[in-house]
Amino acid sequence: MAGRILVLDDEENYAEMLQDLLIQHNYRVDMATRPERAIDQLEEIPYDLVISDYKMPVMDGAEFLREARNLYPNLPFILVSGLMNTPELVKVANMGVTLVMEKPLDTTAFLVHVAKFAEQMTSEEKEEFDRELSSDDSAANDRRYPEEPRFFSAGCAASIRFMQAAWAISQSGTSLFILEPAGGDASLAVKDISSWRGNQDKPIQELNFEEFTAVDVSQIKERLADEEQSHVLSIRLKSLDQIPEAQTHLTAFLQSVDSVKNVLFVYVLQGPVSEKHFLQQADSLGCILPPLCQRPIDIAQYARRFARLLADRSSKPLAAEFTQEAVYKLLAFEWPRNYQQIQEVISAAALASKDEPIGLKAFKGGLGENVVPTAEIRLAKLVKKAQTEQLKNELLASGNSVEVLVRRLELASDVEIEDDLKRLPLLYPNLSNL
Repeated sequence: MAGRILVLDDEENYAEMLQDLLIQHNYRVDMATRPERAIDQLEEIPYDLVISDYKMPVMDGAEFLREARNLYPNLPFILVSGLMNTPELVKVANMGVTLVMEKPLDTTAFLVHVAKFAEQMTSEEKEEFDRELSSDDSAANDRRYPEEPRFFSAGCAASIRFMQAAWAISQSGTSLFILEPAGGDASLAVKDISSWRGNQDKPIQELNFEEFTAVDVSQIKERLADEEQSHVLSIRLKSLDQIPEAQTHLTAFLQSVDSVKNVLFVYVLQGPVSEKHFLQQADSLGCILPPLCQRPIDIAQYARRFARLLADRSSKPLAAEFTQEAVYKLLAFEWPRNYQQIQEVISAAALASKDEPIGLKAFKGGLGENVVPTAEIRLAKLVKKAQTEQLKNELLASGNSVEVLVRRLELASDVEIEDDLKRLPLLYPNLSNL
């Protein structure tokens, strides 16, 4: 899969020009207009290449290069600038800049250098990317989102449906309610939604519900008028009872201001909470983030992301990979604390690992017993786990009882309660022989 390139320039038009040029040549490109925001992105997303301007306010290209080198000693870094004097060139050379190119860019030479460090999208990836960009039909936009998420992993059908639902709700009004499992990754989804709404890399303002309701209306309006901040506010709820309070408070707030442009209030409630009761309270403004145990591809993507981030920072490139036994353990584990737990476990394993693929020993009990079945039966166990989750999801979505599900799917007669679904043999045994 193609990696990502980060373009930084305080002149938005120039940054967009470089981004468009690289996208036209099949690269995945993120854009930032402030160095401090670019640093935030570097801390969360593994990039193959950074392309930065030199002359910028607050933090110039040299200072940004120093910060980036503190995170990633070996990350390829192209500095683009007008004419630089000799002391400036010596300064960035001593910091380990990969390449310096002068403005105006020779685009042919520029693309040749970029190709040395970053991988282009495959034809299949490019087709999907083009479909997303060209989908401007309003009905289609309700079902899709503008581009691939940068922060949130949406590799599974369950996470794709969640992002589609969250994006559709965010387009239709000024509020969105999300129920996430303990340690979930809703904050990453909010970052992507903020970007899609035109806030680019602007930081999201986060408050708990008590703080939000205690702040004067004029102060909230002042926050929303700040062009340095995202017009998306993320508000943490503690209980179901706060959902109707939040709706009443927001209605009163909107009535008390003259106009609010492009604002979105995202209310996030962390479980365990009854999904049925949550949807009853949030109604059409609510969507549910599935736990990671139902999103195996997302587990793999997050694990790979954290491993690569730590491997790049510690100059241990092989530690970005996993042994087959470790991969099985990652996918078979239930991850009760979801995204937060993956970050903790993989970060610890990557730091403890030598310059070699992460194996079971690196987990040091973080995933329970480090014993895995033989290669012949690993796939069968993973498929059976996926089958159980699928049956549970179908049971939840239909609202039917276990007995109705048993009759409809012609399951074993001894399946009486939800926990019995775990004991079912594979409905399609051939899947374990792929």
